Amino acid sequence: MNNHRGRARAFTLLEMLVATAMISVLAGSFYATLRVAFSARQSALQTIEPVRKAKLTVDLLRSDIQSALIPKGVLAGSFLGEDATDVSGRDCDALLLHCTNSGQEETEATGDVRMVELYCELADDGTGLRLVRRITSNLLAPRVEEPPEEVLCRGLWSFNLRYFDGSDWQDSWDSGNRDNVLPLAVEVTIQLQTDQKAEQDIAGYWTSEVFLVPCSSFMLGSAQ
Repeated sequence: MNNHRGRARAFTLLEMLVATAMISVLAGSFYATLRVAFSARQSALQTIEPVRKAKLTVDLLRSDIQSALIPKGVLAGSFLGEDATDVSGRDCDALLLHCTNSGQEETEATGDVRMVELYCELADDGTGLRLVRRITSNLLAPRVEEPPEEVLCRGLWSFNLRYFDGSDWQDSWDSGNRDNVLPLAVEVTIQLQTDQKAEQDIAGYWTSEVFLVPCSSFMLGSAQ
C-alpha cells in the first residue's frame, strides 16, 4: 500500500523530460532577451560617446578661456592663438594664454595664475590627432620645470579656434600686436573621427561653441 502511494507521488521520466525542455526554452528566451538588451545598451553607449567626449573637452576649454587674464603685469603674459593645419590640411590650431584657476561659476576668474598651452599632435597610431594641454602653475619659480602633458581628447579629426575682435572673426590672435587686448569671444570647433575602423580618415561628430571672454576690453567697457 505504501509503495503504491510512493509511486503515485513520483515524477515519471516523461514528465521530467517535458519539464527540462520547458526550462531550456525559457532559459533560451531569457538569454535572447538579455542579449538584445545588452546589444541595445552597447549601441546607445557608442552613439553618445562622441557627444560625451566632445562636451567634456569643450567644458575644459571653456574654463580656461573664460578665466583668461589681460596680458599686462608680471604674471599675465601674452594671449597667442595660432592658426595651423596638419599635413592633410586639417585644422589643428594652438593657443597659449594666462588665466586663473576657474571658480565655480563659468564667468568667475579666481585662484592662482597659470599658463596654459593647448596644441594638437599626431596620435601614436598615426590615424588621427589628439588635443594636449600643458599647465605651468608656479610662474614665479626660480626654475620652471617642463609641465606634464595632459591629453584632453583623442580621436580628433580637426581642432579650430577663431577670435572675435568686435567686428570680424579672426583665425589667429597675438595680444602683443593688439595693445595687449583680449578677444571679445573665442569660437571653439571640435570635429572627431568616425568610429568606423574601415573609415578612419572620415570626419564624424562635430560641435562648435562660442565663449565670451570676461576680461576683454569690451566686457570691461560695458561694465563702466
